[in-house]
Amino acid sequence: MKKNIVAGAAVIALAIAAADASASTASQREYKRGYADCKAGRWDENQHGVSYKNGCRAAEDQRAGAGAGGAAKPAGGGLRGDTGGLRGDKRACLLAVKRQTNNPKVFVLSVETSEANNSVTIGVGPSRAPWRCLVKRGIVADVMSLTDEGRL
Repeated sequence: MKKNIVAGAAVIALAIAAADASASTASQREYKRGYADCKAGRWDENQHGVSYKNGCRAAEDQRAGAGAGGAAKPAGGGLRGDTGGLRGDKRACLLAVKRQTNNPKVFVLSVETSEANNSVTIGVGPSRAPWRCLVKRGIVADVMSLTDEGRL
C-alpha cells in the first residue's frame, strides 16, 4: 500500500515538473518570437501574451542601447531607422514612405506623439500628397496614403 502511495506521489510530482518545464519552454518560445518580431520591425503587442511583450521590449531596449553610440543600421528589408527618439522616428518614416512610393521627394508635414505609436504625416512629391506613418522607437508599424484613392 505504501509503495502504491509513493509511486502515485512520484507520478504526480513528475507530471507537475513536466507541466512546469513545458510551460517554461512555451514561455521561452514566445519570448524569443517576440524578440525576433520586434527586432525585424513587425509586431502587434495587443495580440500576444506577457512573454511575447517582454521579448519585444528587450529587442527594443537593445536597439535603443545600440543607438546611443550611433545610428542603428537598417536591416535588409526592415523599415527601421535610428533610435534617436522623435528624430529617429521621423527618419524611419521618411525612409519607409520613400520605399513605399518610390519617390525621393518626401517632407515631414506634421508629427503627433503618443505612447502607443507616433503618427508622422509625410508629404510626397511636389504636390506634397499626404501619407501617414505609424512608428515607435524607429520601427515603422504602418504606412498609408491619406489621399482620396477613389479619384486616382
